[in-house]
Amino acid sequence: MTDSELINSIRLLHTEGIGCITFYKLINKFGSATKSLEYLSNSKKINIFSKSLAEQEVEKASTLNVKILSYNSTEYPKVLKQIPDAPPILYVKGNISALQNKSVALVGSRNASINSKSLTQLFAKELADYGYTIVSGMAIGIDTYAHIGALSSDKLTNQKTIAVLAGGVDVIYPISNNNLYDKIISEGAVISEMMLGTMPQANLFPKRNRIISGLSYGTVVMEASIKSGSLITARCALEQNREVFAVPNFPRDPRAGGTNMLIKNGANLVETSQDIISILDNFTEDSFNKEETFFELKEDNIPYLPKDEDDFDSLNLQEKILSLLDTTAINIDILLRELTDYKQEQIFDALLNLELDDKISYSSTGKIMLKL
Repeated sequence: MTDSELINSIRLLHTEGIGCITFYKLINKFGSATKSLEYLSNSKKINIFSKSLAEQEVEKASTLNVKILSYNSTEYPKVLKQIPDAPPILYVKGNISALQNKSVALVGSRNASINSKSLTQLFAKELADYGYTIVSGMAIGIDTYAHIGALSSDKLTNQKTIAVLAGGVDVIYPISNNNLYDKIISEGAVISEMMLGTMPQANLFPKRNRIISGLSYGTVVMEASIKSGSLITARCALEQNREVFAVPNFPRDPRAGGTNMLIKNGANLVETSQDIISILDNFTEDSFNKEETFFELKEDNIPYLPKDEDDFDSLNLQEKILSLLDTTAINIDILLRELTDYKQEQIFDALLNLELDDKISYSSTGKIMLKL
């Protein structure tokens, strides 16, 4: 990717109303961020992210020794790219090689018990000794001990652990993990999808959890209450077709409610690190591809802009789509069955325009609904 395309990718991603899924739809449609921006600037009343701010972002990253990886970079982690909402832009501080190694996530409660902290540290070291990179979120509690355990291994010099931050990679949070942050950069990597300088906010933590699970062959929940954010990570792992593991705990301890519930619902019960290794060793980085979904369009089925407007009335199709929708999400297949007079690529084209016009939205499972 050229510098100009990287800058335009940053601009496209941070343009008003453009998220990860819409970003990829536009890339599929127009072939590049540059051409996507040209379309938006000519056809839509959208506030496009400033070119000068994007250029400043690239310059700041260079100054801070932060690598910016685009979705099509050869250094972008292949296993993360397989999730549908993979970050189009990834910031990396530390050793990029850590992103290519097979990984396992260890997550859990911030208010962790002494036994769970100790067990997390042990599992992390043993898994790192075996050759896995340990992924976590650098929060206090289980996350911290996962990173500490991985760093105690002598196995992988520069691939021991990856910390996925909710804020920018240059923002240390919590500040009490300042020394740990430096060690992770030295013997692993700190990554984020957020722009440099972004302060952690409550709504960003669930979003970053999909990256923790998406980087990993499996997610191990060491200790978690029923309301723990770690269960969000476990749910993300399931949606991404990854393995979920949980450590059983004393049933009267409220910090055990989440892990015990996961086991009841079919998560792999873990007593030793070998329980994790024995399952994950059966997978490769190509093991987690899902069947094609509505937004993953094959090359021969990319939506297009009609050359002759008289041949196809896109606005009429958009109105028909809106008439079939309400605030209850429906599957794309229902629309396809109701709109048999149109080509599939025409329907996808109309859906993209409706999304850009902020008239429809998608649920986390890809279903479509009217946006109020």
